[in-house]
Amino acid sequence: MRPSTSARAPLPRRLVAWAGTLLLTAALLVTQAPTAAAAATVTDLGVAGKGGDVVARSSKVFVAAGDQIVVASIDGKVINTIPGLSGAVALASPETGRKVYAALRDSHEVIEIDTTTLAITKRIDLTAYPCPSSLAQSYDRLWIGFGCGEAGEGGVLGLIPAAATPTPVRVGPATTQAPLVAVAGNTLVAGEPGVSPATVKVYDISTTPATSRGEIRGDANGLPALRDLALAEYGAAALSALDDTRQFDAWDTTALTQGRAYGSSGFGEHGLPTAVAASPNGAYVVGGWNSSAGDAAELVVYDATTAEVIYTAAHQGKAVVAGSIEFYGTLTFAVLKEPGTGRMHLWRLPPSPYHSSTLTLTAPSKVTALKQSTLSGRLTLSSGLPPGVQTLELYRWLPDGTSRPFQEITTAADGTYQFTDAPPSIGAFKYQVYWPGNSWFRGSGSSVTVTVALYEPTLTVTGPATGNVGERLEFSGTFGADGITFPRTIITVSRKVVSPDGTVTSKGLVKLIPAADGSFGFSDTPTTAGEHTYTVNLLGNSTIESASTTHVVTVLQPPA
Repeated sequence: MRPSTSARAPLPRRLVAWAGTLLLTAALLVTQAPTAAAAATVTDLGVAGKGGDVVARSSKVFVAAGDQIVVASIDGKVINTIPGLSGAVALASPETGRKVYAALRDSHEVIEIDTTTLAITKRIDLTAYPCPSSLAQSYDRLWIGFGCGEAGEGGVLGLIPAAATPTPVRVGPATTQAPLVAVAGNTLVAGEPGVSPATVKVYDISTTPATSRGEIRGDANGLPALRDLALAEYGAAALSALDDTRQFDAWDTTALTQGRAYGSSGFGEHGLPTAVAASPNGAYVVGGWNSSAGDAAELVVYDATTAEVIYTAAHQGKAVVAGSIEFYGTLTFAVLKEPGTGRMHLWRLPPSPYHSSTLTLTAPSKVTALKQSTLSGRLTLSSGLPPGVQTLELYRWLPDGTSRPFQEITTAADGTYQFTDAPPSIGAFKYQVYWPGNSWFRGSGSSVTVTVALYEPTLTVTGPATGNVGERLEFSGTFGADGITFPRTIITVSRKVVSPDGTVTSKGLVKLIPAADGSFGFSDTPTTAGEHTYTVNLLGNSTIESASTTHVVTVLQPPA
């Protein structure tokens, strides 16, 4: 089955543990290496025989297995079967809805299956188009490669399965073998497997009937026999797995010329490219290789643009089935067969095993309690592409290890981000950001621990510069101008008077509690003339430093 292109679901939120947290007096960056991908898994499906095509929908994996379709859970466990079939060899499914279609080669029909109930809800008779053997679906149309091996008997047809009476429409010339078909966007490609020299026919399906764009033939000697066929880049490139080659080839479906090649596996000169598919987001090509003896298999994930090998998984004792690579969310599946017995196994790669990501986090060189500080960082992808707007998870801990409320923050399109925080006290505060990744990039995280210092108040007092004996003097002040809500603290006010004759007297005037925003006020009515110095002391606490300031008023004796 060759899926059409669509966006993939993100990974669920998760918190991973990072090793090593360094306590910093000035914020220092701690960059964590991506967690290694988990191992691939292989599950015995308990069946043998024809088929091996796979499709994943509605949290289930469907595997065509000749006289039945095996249904497995996403983690690979067999949960049910659809029995009593005759030659189930190919599967396809629309991107939305809850239908899977199966080609039954021996009974010359296509059946529709409800993915929830597993009931067969429709049978489409193809007796006039015998031996349907390959399927591809795009939007509302199903494309079928049919043929039993008789000259001129096979070909390609399209139909709308949701119609009350689906009407098959032939596409292209007659063939001998049932062609492989793949569809994406407005492009359909078809090619007979096992025929040398091979040709791949390209059609524009935006018209009815489909319009031929021509054929992909390779060099003057033609192409080796075709093993598998897929589309990439929303139909702009056809991918081929051919006999006697050491690579998977990408072909321009407009110019009909050869483009990029995706290189050889670890099997030396004897590896056979057998299965190929493009990830639904177009960023990756996945190729399946078999040893020449058919007793070892390898899946290789390539960067679609650079052909760089991103990830490999190998398995001994089995061979990968042509056409059996399937994508579902963050997972990649393939089907393996044992040589000789044909017993089938579901091969599942781990979630997001491909590219890595790096997330940085830095803090200011000085962080004080109660005051907003800005922390910043950047998400980068190993592919070098901008990540676009992504959601990050922010976790914060108090010095006693108590967690603070969870937050989500977003990056800019270039991956940069920032957030502010006002630590409520002094001590070692830990910040941890995490990106959970997506279908093609492993998540990453970074943490920083900062030592938060006491809040440094700026204590100011305003009032008159002169006054008269017996006149009420009003003073106001503040020790915070940052929009902060301060914890309870105390201010004391004392007065020193130097009289005109040089006499010095001192007196404590008031003890007051400032408002939550740090503002306060007091008053005094002088009884003697002289220079009055008012000293205002902010008594520090576990969050705020102590502070002191003065204000001088010249008090005069009013005229009689």
